Amino acid sequence: MTTNTDNTIIAFLLALQDLNTSLSTQEKQNLQEVAKQLDTQPKAWETHIKELLLEIISANPKLNQAYQIYQSQLDNVTEIPPNLLPTEAEITSLTPPEKVAITRGYKQKSEPTGYESQLNNVVIIIGNSQKPEEIVKKATFLEKIKQHLAQFNSAN
Repeated sequence: MTTNTDNTIIAFLLALQDLNTSLSTQEKQNLQEVAKQLDTQPKAWETHIKELLLEIISANPKLNQAYQIYQSQLDNVTEIPPNLLPTEAEITSLTPPEKVAITRGYKQKSEPTGYESQLNNVVIIIGNSQKPEEIVKKATFLEKIKQHLAQFNSAN
């Protein structure tokens, strides 16, 4: 069920959640660009967006170190159970209360569903926030994934 694309995003979110320092202004701007690209062109993940995200990760030594650890753990896992993914309610709870969502431009004909869309939505919300390192700490589904990884890696 999982793919490397998903592992990249999950490893990034887990590493960002563990980050004890704030992202620089430039890192936040770069993350906003990744969020914007994911929001408008999610199919460009492999050709363009993934590279932008990996550049942000590699430019921050602490983030990169945590990312590498999670990426290697995720590479050992064959599947992340769907019940560990964020629910619509959890994704909505990550949105800062001071922002009111305004729909602009093209309205999708169907709601985003599935593994990639759920994770993309989390990255979009976190990337567009003023304090992404604080918002990601509210994502309780990441704790469930950490527990799953710990159990899986200790069993193997």
